[in-house]
Amino acid sequence: MKLLPAGMFARHKPTANEPRVITINKGHGHLKYKGNYTSTTKYNVVTYLPKALFEQFRRVANTYFALVAGLSCLSISPVAPATTFAPLIFVLGVSMIKELAEDIKRYRADREINARLVLVFNTNTKAFENRPWRAVKVGDILQVQKDTFFPADLLLLSVPESADGLAYVETINLDGESNLKIKKALDQTQQITLDTLSDFTGEVRCEQPNASLYTFTGNLMLAPPVASDQQTIPLSQASLLLRGSSLRNTKYVYGTVIFAGHESKVMMNAMLPPSKRSRVEREMDWLILFMFALLLAMCIIGAVAFSIWTHHLSPDQWYLAPDRAEGDTNPNRPGVVGVDSFISSFILYGYLIPISLYVSLEMVKVFQSGVFIGKDRAMYHAQTDTPAQARTSNLNEELGMVDTILSDKTGTLTCNMMEFFKASIAGVSYGQGVTEIEKANARRNGSAMEAAEDPAAVPWKQASFNFYDKRILGGAREQEARPALLKEFFRVLAVCHTVIPDGPADPAKIKYEAESPDEAALVAAGKVFGFFFYKRTNTTVFVRESEGGLVQEREYEILNILEFDSTRKRMSVICRTPEGKLKLYCKGADTVIYERLASNNPVNNSMKGVTREHMEQYGAAGLRTLCLAYCELDKADYDAWQQKYFEAKTALTGREEKLAAVGDLIERELLLLGCTAIEDKLQSGVPEAIERLANAGIRIWVLTGDKQETAINIGFACSLLRNDMTQYIISANLPEVLALEETGKVEDAYALAHSKIGEQLQDALQCMAEAKAADGGDNALIIDGKALLHALATDLKGQLLQVGQQCAAVICCRVSPKQKALVTALVKTTGDTTLGIGDGANDVGMIQEAHIGVGISGQEGMQAVMSSDFSIAQFRFLETLLLVHGRWSYARITRMVLFFLYKNLLFGLTIFYFNCLCFFSGQTLYNDFYMSLYNVVFTALTPLIVGTMDSDVNREMSRKYPGLYQAGPRNRYFDLKAVTGWLLNSAFQSVVVFVMVMGSLTPLYADRHSGRTAGQWQTGATLFTAVIITVHLEISSVIDHWTWLHAFAVTFSVFIWFVYMLIYGVFPQNLSQGVFHLFEEVMATSPTFWLLIVMAPVACVLPGYLWRQIRSHFWPDDKRIVQEIMVRVQRGELARMKSLHANAGPLSDKLMRPSRQLERPSFINSGYVPQDKPGASGYFTPRSSALYANDCFDHADCTSRNPVMSQLNGELHRNPFRHRTARKLHTHLRGVDGDDGSGKGGRGLHSKLRPSSGSQGNASEVSLTADAKINAQRSAAEADSANDTVKAFSPSAQPAVLPQRLGADSRQPQPVRPVRTLMPASAGSGPLPTPHAVPHQSPPAHTGIAAAGLTASGRSSSSSSSSSAVGSVSADGSSGSVSEVSYSHVTPYVEPTGNDDTGLAIASSPLIEGGGGAGLPQTGRPRQPRPVQRRGLDQV
Repeated sequence: MKLLPAGMFARHKPTANEPRVITINKGHGHLKYKGNYTSTTKYNVVTYLPKALFEQFRRVANTYFALVAGLSCLSISPVAPATTFAPLIFVLGVSMIKELAEDIKRYRADREINARLVLVFNTNTKAFENRPWRAVKVGDILQVQKDTFFPADLLLLSVPESADGLAYVETINLDGESNLKIKKALDQTQQITLDTLSDFTGEVRCEQPNASLYTFTGNLMLAPPVASDQQTIPLSQASLLLRGSSLRNTKYVYGTVIFAGHESKVMMNAMLPPSKRSRVEREMDWLILFMFALLLAMCIIGAVAFSIWTHHLSPDQWYLAPDRAEGDTNPNRPGVVGVDSFISSFILYGYLIPISLYVSLEMVKVFQSGVFIGKDRAMYHAQTDTPAQARTSNLNEELGMVDTILSDKTGTLTCNMMEFFKASIAGVSYGQGVTEIEKANARRNGSAMEAAEDPAAVPWKQASFNFYDKRILGGAREQEARPALLKEFFRVLAVCHTVIPDGPADPAKIKYEAESPDEAALVAAGKVFGFFFYKRTNTTVFVRESEGGLVQEREYEILNILEFDSTRKRMSVICRTPEGKLKLYCKGADTVIYERLASNNPVNNSMKGVTREHMEQYGAAGLRTLCLAYCELDKADYDAWQQKYFEAKTALTGREEKLAAVGDLIERELLLLGCTAIEDKLQSGVPEAIERLANAGIRIWVLTGDKQETAINIGFACSLLRNDMTQYIISANLPEVLALEETGKVEDAYALAHSKIGEQLQDALQCMAEAKAADGGDNALIIDGKALLHALATDLKGQLLQVGQQCAAVICCRVSPKQKALVTALVKTTGDTTLGIGDGANDVGMIQEAHIGVGISGQEGMQAVMSSDFSIAQFRFLETLLLVHGRWSYARITRMVLFFLYKNLLFGLTIFYFNCLCFFSGQTLYNDFYMSLYNVVFTALTPLIVGTMDSDVNREMSRKYPGLYQAGPRNRYFDLKAVTGWLLNSAFQSVVVFVMVMGSLTPLYADRHSGRTAGQWQTGATLFTAVIITVHLEISSVIDHWTWLHAFAVTFSVFIWFVYMLIYGVFPQNLSQGVFHLFEEVMATSPTFWLLIVMAPVACVLPGYLWRQIRSHFWPDDKRIVQEIMVRVQRGELARMKSLHANAGPLSDKLMRPSRQLERPSFINSGYVPQDKPGASGYFTPRSSALYANDCFDHADCTSRNPVMSQLNGELHRNPFRHRTARKLHTHLRGVDGDDGSGKGGRGLHSKLRPSSGSQGNASEVSLTADAKINAQRSAAEADSANDTVKAFSPSAQPAVLPQRLGADSRQPQPVRPVRTLMPASAGSGPLPTPHAVPHQSPPAHTGIAAAGLTASGRSSSSSSSSSAVGSVSADGSSGSVSEVSYSHVTPYVEPTGNDDTGLAIASSPLIEGGGGAGLPQTGRPRQPRPVQRRGLDQV
């Protein structure tokens, strides 16, 4: 905790527009500004107790218990005050001690920082002296040594050891970036030395303290004798040294203090992140209010009943002496009696509210986040030594309830490690090679793509450069048609940047420190092309240019740098060439560069179209493009512009806006040079992670700054987009809109674009409704930033949200950081739980706006991480974070909360029942300390263990069956049904246990040899014991995963109660009162007691336990099915399976050829739940399709049955009515008529499910088609071999067969769905770039039964179909069927890439009740593509 230093309350409050005026080297500093003393503690000696208590009583529950404790001091209280104050003090004390311990750590850290020493110039002694940081004042001149931290925000005056005035600074404590930043001293102050410091003075006028780390606005005023005349020098961020950063690779620097202490920028940023609460916590508040309402109802009932009894019936009870009754028993004062009864009941029934719930929840969440998430090796990135980190523990369970993920692309889905890959220069495309995106799209479309690298390209490949084209490498550019334009193109790469070279001027050894990887890649490309940038000063860039075998050293004087930002989307440099010419070099997004090109220039006119085509090609390949342009400036025009630039540069208010406006004046009449194309590769595991997240029913929105074509192709490469999706493309780049913009009618263009976007959104909704009615597939929305600007308007955002909610994937292109936050806020309005994930400063708004913010520690620093709730190193770890830890945390927390409510309601109701027997007089059945310790001791440990250790399925099954995750977004474990079930069960058990105990311990019978009957305290202790055992037996019956900790918690909690009864009973009688020696002398000798504490809990728990077992047996849900697989694998009942691909023999080679259009083996079992069968009532197993019949019918491996499937089928055969839909199924199958293949017709399909003649036992076969006779050609040896694989699980009866819905098999190839471009068909200057497509191929026939469009003969019911499904259904899977549908309890599939730790390779295909959760199909093997169809409004 902190002390209160003298003078800390002195404050100066400037007006909003008042500049901060600082006199440098004043000597006594500026007392009107804050000093450099800092404190991060929450409390001090004076404020600790009141503030800590205030923090505790902000929780409504604590306020309630404090009220109950206060009321217990009244004379009418039924309990002793000590029994209510003790648990309250314990709970508050634990929390307050925790707060105190954390604050003491902060105080000690503050004390160490404030005591650090720094050299401060003393104007009296004219020398530097050591002073602690806390003594530094604004205006002081400091000398900061190498490898030390800056104690305040300093203006860099001089770097004596550097002629250029350059200092290297590390800002890892500010933004997490480990790369060094360059800071430049002012040219006018660089010559300051120790001898001239005493005479140096000046005045700084700058902005007021603010939290912006990356901006600084101010002016330095110098006057004689320091300067030759009055000078005003503009100041910027480039000369500001921030507190918390450190000096590197520089011996020492001089600087003057601008902002000190809590006014420094880093301290202004030291604020608490936005407060976020999980959905479970918010709903828990309502449950607590419900319990409180129930308590009030019980109190009112008791007060009214007792008042009526006292007034009307008590006068007849002569033994109560009603004529002498006073106060709360006076028959003549029923109102006072009722109030007193209400207060006593309010105290007595207070145990309905769990006092230890919040403390227990906090303990569990801290353990989950710190141990399970923070220490998970599966989320540890070894390359960067970065583990996952939970920066808050409040949102653990929220991770298991995510509906929508909003993700950045660059650095989040990609590596953000840029490589120069291709370029378009002077209208010619250069560069060869295939990007990772092109390879992925080729695999998706089934086309082979050569990936062999040209041996001649190997010598040219280096860091950030993966380019080869012999036409322009090695000096060959002179032979090109326009060598002058190539030369200017390469000069832009070498000059137009802010990169700092580090190391010797050797191309092989130099390193480039850049603000972004893109910029470093461009400079590295210029070096390879012969324009080697090797040195920079404040005003000069040095470049070695190679031409014709000669190397020239050229100096470019940098006059102005117009920096890049997300609004300008471009960067420009104005320089003076060695020839004395003034040139402006510019690079930026194509949209802004094309707007500034000279309109009547023939070179531009010849290059604009072809360069745009090249950019579209590069974008389709997933490359990031930048346009390059330049112009030569007139000296007179530049001088006039320079004056405006200086005025904007020295403005103290609105400097950024004024600089942008002035920059726009000179960035005109540009000459186009071409464009660059940089590859940013996908991170490892991104496609697989996105596929599983999509299978989990989570919608994914990607918000990127890339062009539309780039974003679409990356979407396909990372499995965000699929061939079977209908793409809705919404764009504002319409011809009529562009025409209005070109004529300067901006307002008219905006209005027209707004109306067109509204029409496109409405058309999209209509198309989606029609497709849904026609049982269409999934949708995907692609919208660009310009259209998004209109769609986010008040009148259109509702339509945008409706469209987005009906899409499995949404891609927003050309999105600004502000739009990311707006889109996130829009999605939140639906009530969906949102997760924002990104890696850069431009993602901070999105991360903080989302319910859950996840930061990725990537190449763009740690800004996103420091603003996030959770941080990971790679996007693929998000899968584990959500599907494993999120799902576990949600299940654990909800079960823990419901158990708290259950046990408190059960306990409270027994008190209420006894009061009913006592005419609501407030008499208690239990000892006061029994009730006080019920929550904090006797039932405290078990919920803690359940909340931390329980798990329904292990992490492997959680990832292989992502459909299990849907329980969280649907809130299955904490919805009204679940809560009502627990509360009704509690009420039922309270009645059972109360009636059994009270009925058995009647005073009419004696159960001991002494002849004494059970008294009040014996009855109460017996009932309390039964309650303790009942609640622990109940939680034991629902625990999914038993460990020794669970067993210890349950047994220890019950054991500690018996120990307490024994010890408390031997206390002196004035302390133990009615329970003096109660246990060992009375209860332990009573056979009734021992019988009751066994029979009563069993009677309470057994009905619920039996119901759960019956439900899981006949109506199992997804979780139960997966648990069955997991348990049987662990028991060794199921054989450990290897990848089918590894055992497929010659077949696997055929299937993995590119011509087969496969990324994985085809025989993958797909778990699916029909839409009309809630609760996982059945699963089918697609084995193959007619497409693969020619490849498979000769190979026994094609139909070798999955051992898990065979075993589970066997379970079904032994109990064919295990599913609740079995009877309906058989009725349905009997009613389907069709041709049996023999031409007779008229036979029901059910008749075809009976075993074929001659088949017995495991060899029974059912023929679906006449063509299936091909399968009978298999030899008996092959059949026996197949049977041997699963003989331990072979059934003896024929399985029932579920009808397969058309299109349900998402693992089978599907046709490409159309791209619906929701704008006029004439829009644009040509066809939109689309993903690679191959000629049309008819989709394979689905292999279902009647519902799939097949007759009983297996032939297609459509006359246009030319193929028929071929197959049979076998009881043991050993028949030669090509297409097979099996009805089993579960459908795993074999993973083609190997086994997990359990050896069970079961698929990532989801198990989602209702058929896929949020309308998302299970994805898997690539679909058969056909040409992408584009439609205009007239066609759609």
